[in-house]
Amino acid sequence: MHSRTRRPSPAMIVAVIALILSMAGTGWAAKQKLAKNSVGSKQLKSKSVTTGKIAPNAVNGTKVANESLSAEDIKLSSLQNVPSAVTAQNANNANTVGAGPEKHGAECPAATTLIRGICFDTALSGPVAGVEKAATACAQKGGFLPTPMQLYAARTVIFLGTGVSPDHAVADAYYFDASFEPTTVTVDGSGTLKGLAAFGPGSTTKYVCAYQLVR
Repeated sequence: MHSRTRRPSPAMIVAVIALILSMAGTGWAAKQKLAKNSVGSKQLKSKSVTTGKIAPNAVNGTKVANESLSAEDIKLSSLQNVPSAVTAQNANNANTVGAGPEKHGAECPAATTLIRGICFDTALSGPVAGVEKAATACAQKGGFLPTPMQLYAARTVIFLGTGVSPDHAVADAYYFDASFEPTTVTVDGSGTLKGLAAFGPGSTTKYVCAYQLVR
């Protein structure tokens, strides 16, 4: 008996050819490069670009919208001081003088307080007879009599008296009034400035001394 060879059906032949073509097409497509600028935001899935996919230094200031970053996005400790902050930082060192090995503290003397860069006695002294004796007393303590405006600025911190003579602070001011009477200036706790005869009856006054911050 002779064996009969079974031939594939036409449908089978068509299916095999289709399979071969599809496999060839897949390989061809895999070898093809994407055209330049062919992938846009529509082709990317949401959240498909992760941190690991971004090259170092790929994102710079031109890629970030203005005012889009907050303090949470920035490591603040890595930032340098801006000029105004440097100035503010220097203000914290206002109680030191010198530089390097010669740098040392600058403090107000005991029983004084710092007001606008000048040290003042915290209480009135005296009374004394005249501005000259007040000036001499301050010099002996290593200080000086304040000017009228320095006393005026200090009036809210230091009590400068009631204003009833001699309960006021004499200033480092000396002039001649209309009668050519030598006169000084006093400032009291209310900020009132008055003239006081430098010599003669009623010229006694109290005073506070001022000192430079550097010692």
